[in-house]
Amino acid sequence: MTKSFHIVVFLIVFLFCGCSSSSVSEDNKDVMYKGIPSTAYSIAENDSVIVFINDEAIEDSIEGLPSIKQVSLWAYNKNRKEGGIILLSHPHTNMAYLNMEHSVSIPLDSIPTITKVTILSWNNEPPKMLLEGSVDHRNLESFIINVGSDKAICLPTNRGLVGVTEEDGFLIMQSYEYYEDGGRYNIIEAFDVSGNRVSSMSVKKMK
Repeated sequence: MTKSFHIVVFLIVFLFCGCSSSSVSEDNKDVMYKGIPSTAYSIAENDSVIVFINDEAIEDSIEGLPSIKQVSLWAYNKNRKEGGIILLSHPHTNMAYLNMEHSVSIPLDSIPTITKVTILSWNNEPPKMLLEGSVDHRNLESFIINVGSDKAICLPTNRGLVGVTEEDGFLIMQSYEYYEDGGRYNIIEAFDVSGNRVSSMSVKKMK
């Protein structure tokens, strides 16, 4: 495909890009949910499920940077009126996430930390989510999970989610790379919910 075609496609995507059902109701504050720790806080919600994060510990920091937070991720099923844990993050996982060319499948316990959750599944479907978090407070790792699976898909991006297309449910992700003579430029890519890259465009300044 030509560069101009990519530009048109992504302009259309951004104009019609909508966020998935991940807003959190104000009614969830200070409400107790069966199976969910009382210290957990809601971070995403649709008509079927509420997603919670519970702060577990503060891990040793990278030198010169704030400490990394270990969290647990929980889901509450509104229909069954019960909740359960999905995963516990591992800040000191030895997985190498930088400079990946393609999405890779990783063990669920290799996710280092979580700061943002986007629900990707429709109401009443088995929950699928995009988890985002950073261990170096600069790059943002992104993971697609199916609740109940022991695997996650790590996306080859480092700046997180821009939005989700309404019609196809494609994830519009942002990354950065460096010019040879210094400075950074953006890369915008679209992935399906299985982690397959469907389109990519670099946004470089003309020199």
